[in-house]
Amino acid sequence: MLAVFTVLMSGIVGCGATPALAQKIDLPVMQIVDNSDQFPVAPSEAAGIAMDSVPGSRVLSVKLLPSGVYAVTLKVGGSVTRVMVDATSGSVT
Repeated sequence: MLAVFTVLMSGIVGCGATPALAQKIDLPVMQIVDNSDQFPVAPSEAAGIAMDSVPGSRVLSVKLLPSGVYAVTLKVGGSVTRVMVDATSGSVT
């Protein structure tokens, strides 16, 4: 099952993120549509890990794939890139 994190207009809700992370990610709100609590790495943590691997980037979306990997779409400058973050270990794959 594919988990989708929808961008809304307020703050990050339901994924354990802090307001400071919401500002760093530059997203108004992420709302979890599916349960990702079965994995030790939260969507907000996956977003932070992905941003650390691509300096100067901002998060466009976070999706939990059926394989247990977060697909984090980032924008850096005029480019869009995707970083895969393991939902169990937090490693970038």
